[in-house]
Amino acid sequence: MQCKICGMKKATILGKPRINKKFPRIKENNYTIVRCKKCSFYYTNPMIDLTQEEWVELYEDDYFENANLTDWQIKLHQTEIMSRIKLIKTFSTLNIDKFLDMGCGEGLVLKEALENGFKPYGLDIANNLDKSLDRTGINFFNGNLFEANYPDDYFSVIYSDSVLEHIEKPMLVLKEFYRILQPNGLVFIIVPNEDSLINDIKKILYTLLYNKSKYGRIKPFVPPYHINGFNKMSLEYAIKLNGFTVVELAQFGGNYTFWKARKKFSKSYFFELLLYPLGLISIPLNKQIQLQTIFKK
Repeated sequence: MQCKICGMKKATILGKPRINKKFPRIKENNYTIVRCKKCSFYYTNPMIDLTQEEWVELYEDDYFENANLTDWQIKLHQTEIMSRIKLIKTFSTLNIDKFLDMGCGEGLVLKEALENGFKPYGLDIANNLDKSLDRTGINFFNGNLFEANYPDDYFSVIYSDSVLEHIEKPMLVLKEFYRILQPNGLVFIIVPNEDSLINDIKKILYTLLYNKSKYGRIKPFVPPYHINGFNKMSLEYAIKLNGFTVVELAQFGGNYTFWKARKKFSKSYFFELLLYPLGLISIPLNKQIQLQTIFKK
């Protein structure tokens, strides 16, 4: 199978994915996790053949439930969203106009965009939009980006947080972004960093606790259902190959104050306690858990 980003056929085999029992027709031995030898993109080989209806079932049934966010984490996320919208406005050279959130989930970003003067459009294959947003003037499309068929040069900003790692054909999505984005418009994307220090440690733990054949990074068949994996090199490669100019590419995450987010002395508390020093070390090593980029047309 060719790499979804650069087209290279040579890849390093990394191991087998874990399988979700909800889909017994998918057999573990039919799939491997590989890394492209040219652009370092991580993907499943062969391509996963789940239908859109099956993906919808996954995301509507348990994607948000598996998050199990505490009140503190919800407040932290809201603060992060506010800072991201502020950052977008700082870099934008266009008048405030139409704002698309692809993979809008419950609609928190749409709400913040609306409060900042944008005309918000939300898109998601699953309908988890907060019902309180129905009467706010937000445009919501339940389906995929290509079904929405937005006009050329339509949006001044496209926002996509933790979505590209779920997309079967990420390069086609970026190409569509280019078509529907206004000249000098901005795209804001966040994806997990597969080359993070914590992922390196998790790989060692998987080897010790499971077996060497299992690969513990991207998880196509168990939450959070990541079928692609990016690092700084592959993300930048994909962006530039689609004609965009990178404005900023940064890393963050992995060093949250977990003692506010976890019940004290719980199992998850001690697990986060063990990982916290790694999160701090990952900062000077440039191996944090998330990649955040802004790029323009």
